[in-house]
Amino acid sequence: MRTTVPTLPAMPQQRTPRRTPGADIEIVAAAPTYALLAEQVADRIAAAMPGTAAKMDRAVFVAHVADGLRAAAHPLCPDGRLWCTADPDSHADPREHVHRGPQIAMHGAYGFDVMAFHLLQWNDDEVELAFVGNGDWPDLNVDQVDELIEDMAVHLDRLRAVRAKMAAIRTAAAL
Repeated sequence: MRTTVPTLPAMPQQRTPRRTPGADIEIVAAAPTYALLAEQVADRIAAAMPGTAAKMDRAVFVAHVADGLRAAAHPLCPDGRLWCTADPDSHADPREHVHRGPQIAMHGAYGFDVMAFHLLQWNDDEVELAFVGNGDWPDLNVDQVDELIEDMAVHLDRLRAVRAKMAAIRTAAAL
């Protein structure tokens, strides 16, 4: 049985509803284990929906939350990094591990994989933000420019959330 941990989708959909940047990511970055992650998510849900949480025993509620997290999860990194997508090729060499977070990019009439980035860590070095220089920029009409502007606002929120996650990972590593 493989242990799994939730993550951002590898290819987030465009025009997602605006939320507080980093609100969900901070939980994953701060949780050193999957069990603690389930506890912290359960606490967040209980605070937001006390009526639902009060209907169940705490252990049952946490187990229910953990089941939901596993349903939307990726394999856990063998080195225990909750933010890492655990790509088997990146972890195959026992002398050198490359930890990569999910890639976040913009996709639309203006191009595919535009301004892509992800968290990256070589072995035990500091976590960095890696930008991928792909993307094709065709000539755009006014509607396509509007789409690009709208998507850039969402993409900036995602970048801020990943920056907050990176800072939390670095802080946790320093402890």
